[in-house]
Amino acid sequence: METTTCKQCTNFFPVPPGADDYEAGKADCVRQKEDEKGKYWLSKPVFENSTQCEAFCAKR
Repeated sequence: METTTCKQCTNFFPVPPGADDYEAGKADCVRQKEDEKGKYWLSKPVFENSTQCEAFCAKR
């Protein structure tokens, strides 16, 4: 069985070369949330080969 990874998720945004925190395969997992005050975004560092989390949403 093939493992699903962060790279296959719509929340996966690669860190561009030249960025201060650039590393090969590194990205930000960015998720939009909303509460009574409005919309906001959560971001956390991940790597393309990290195992999917509960927020996984497959790219189409």
